[in-house]
Amino acid sequence: MRRDKPAQTPTAKRLASAARLASGALLVAPLTHAQETAPVDVDEADEIVTVVATRTERSVDDVAATVNVTTAEDIERQLARDIADLARFEPGVSVSGTGSRFGLAGFNIRGIGGNRVLTLIDGVRVPDEFTFGPFLSARRDYVDVDSLSRAEIARGPISSLYGSDALGGVVALRTKTAEDYLGDRQLTAGFKAGYSSADDSTVGTIHAAFGRQPFAGLIVATRRDGGETENMGAVDGTGPGRERPDPQQSNTDSLTAKVAFESEQHLLTLGVDRYGNETDTRIFSDYGTVAFGTTVDERSAADRRDRDRVSLGYRFRGELPFATDVQATFYRQRSDTAQRTFEQRTTPRRMAQSRRRSSFYEQEVRGASAQLHKLFALGGSNHHVVYGIDYAVTDSESLRDGATFDAAGAPVREFSLWPTRDFPTTEVTQLALFAQDEIAFLDGALVLSPGVRYDDFRAKVAADAVYRTGNPGAPEPQDYSATAVSAKLGAVYSFSERASAYARYSEGFRAPPYNDVNVGFSSFVGGYKTLSNPDLESERSRGVEAGLRLRYGAGNLRLAVFRNRYSNFIESLTVVPWFFGSGGIDPADGLLTFQSVNRNAVAIDGVELRGGFDFGGGFSVRAAAAYASGEDRNTGAPVNGIEPLSAVLGIGYAPSDRWGVDAIWTLVGAKEPGDIDNSALPIPPTAGYGILDLLAHARFGQRVLLDLGLFNIGDKTYRRWADSAPIGGDAPRRFTQPGFNFGATLRVEL
Repeated sequence: MRRDKPAQTPTAKRLASAARLASGALLVAPLTHAQETAPVDVDEADEIVTVVATRTERSVDDVAATVNVTTAEDIERQLARDIADLARFEPGVSVSGTGSRFGLAGFNIRGIGGNRVLTLIDGVRVPDEFTFGPFLSARRDYVDVDSLSRAEIARGPISSLYGSDALGGVVALRTKTAEDYLGDRQLTAGFKAGYSSADDSTVGTIHAAFGRQPFAGLIVATRRDGGETENMGAVDGTGPGRERPDPQQSNTDSLTAKVAFESEQHLLTLGVDRYGNETDTRIFSDYGTVAFGTTVDERSAADRRDRDRVSLGYRFRGELPFATDVQATFYRQRSDTAQRTFEQRTTPRRMAQSRRRSSFYEQEVRGASAQLHKLFALGGSNHHVVYGIDYAVTDSESLRDGATFDAAGAPVREFSLWPTRDFPTTEVTQLALFAQDEIAFLDGALVLSPGVRYDDFRAKVAADAVYRTGNPGAPEPQDYSATAVSAKLGAVYSFSERASAYARYSEGFRAPPYNDVNVGFSSFVGGYKTLSNPDLESERSRGVEAGLRLRYGAGNLRLAVFRNRYSNFIESLTVVPWFFGSGGIDPADGLLTFQSVNRNAVAIDGVELRGGFDFGGGFSVRAAAAYASGEDRNTGAPVNGIEPLSAVLGIGYAPSDRWGVDAIWTLVGAKEPGDIDNSALPIPPTAGYGILDLLAHARFGQRVLLDLGLFNIGDKTYRRWADSAPIGGDAPRRFTQPGFNFGATLRVEL
């Protein structure tokens, strides 16, 4: 399956400079794929199919949206180790987390990230991100990429199909099935072994699949072990000035198992998906830090995150009065993050102490969905209607505990009350109805796709003794509800078989998070408190996108221009506005008071460009570029989530399907001080950079495949903008990427 990567270029005052950068090499993007020995007309090439854009199988050229598709073979050829590598060659998409003990965060798309981007694994939402204080940061890296058959990234608002959190886009990850391995065989098995010098990691994967009507089954198991990701820091030692990465040891286990029963019209699938990671860190960069006169002498961490899912899927294909295709899914998923911190410290009176902090965050979701398809003709138009229902109940819970001991092991009185919860245990029930109609006119030359979705949220809180005891004086938590209607209208018009244009209006929203509505934490020794806010409104987004797609013989070119508007952004735990006159202090108790409020109105505009050409003889070029700009419409401040102007150029040579090489050049512009909002926390700017990677693949016989990668061949020192926000007072070079590094994997089919 061929795949073209995104490409994006500038708007506003930098439009010209980005266009020059793009045109320099016919910007396009997927950078690893087998080439033909002669030029291939794009009409004869395999289509790149997406599901996420319309909840139906469509070519990416036939949807009114920008969608990037990464296949399992792309993942292998690019030697991807994690979700950050899925976005390595995708300008305008990033995953942060370099230099942190807590690992990778979620996806950022067109400047919007965190829980504002919906991430799905087999249609089930990945657990939320949740951060509270310095010792709890539950993130969204809950999948091993070796279990994936494909990853689809839909850019821009898309809540009309997926509901809450699809404010900035959707990342849809699909795990492998038996069909991905079997082909025309009834039984297959194999293994993979690999190594990466970037984090001194090894990976081993085994798989087995069988298929004999009416049954099929699959099991994929992966073990991944590694250390800290290297960087270009030179200063060792301890303290915030340390530039080398903190020593780390990590191991990950992943298991995907599925069994299916299929008859002529029915398909029943039972799936089990499990992910577990354990990471131990010696946080040398925290040694010597001082808080309230107490010095941290040593600090280490033992962190764990787990996700388990069981799902049952059913599909019916046949003629019914109300549908020609019926799909239903039932699932249960449980995830938990446990982060433990241990430290030795010295008080202002030179007394030695040991302290521990334990933070837990858990989510369990039970849900069901039904999706129906109906095809019919009406007058001079053909219709493909998709409609259905989504239902889910999500339980979320956090717990923090801690203790301090003197040199003799006796407990020391704490100023905080342990254990405590940062929010009361909350159950959120979500019910949604959605419908979309793809209407083809003019013999299919014009396709309109209106859609609408109604979402209803109801949150029920349970403030137990742990919550009340740990948060004295906090307001009584309240149940709350929210509803939203999201709409979209897309249009694709084909001028000919080789040229088409599209336009789309779409809406997104994010329901008020439980941990912002009902937050409870007070520190009398620290002199501050938090207040709940049951009046928070849902965040909203409205996006307009237009594009042009051209296919010319063995080449293609795609241009997209977008404008997104976001309102009612929730600013978590800011100083309460009505206490501004007293410096944020509540006169009633003298405490600095924080609350989550609706505030920001954000505007983001951008241009994306991509294209490619197959020259024949195995030579090809692929490239992509992206530029966006944005501002807070209330303050005029720039939007920190937006990536700098970036481009990717790939030149490939594959004279046969037996072997091939790709040279990939990544260019990223600087993030200047004027493009950074430093009002909350100073963030150091980043310099522009260019790095060169080389990928190679070879097939030996029919059963052995070798993939090799040389990364950052020029040994450049660079820091990604996505990793810059958490730097604070630490050494910026500790957040740089690895210098020259290499990786290799060997796959064997038995």
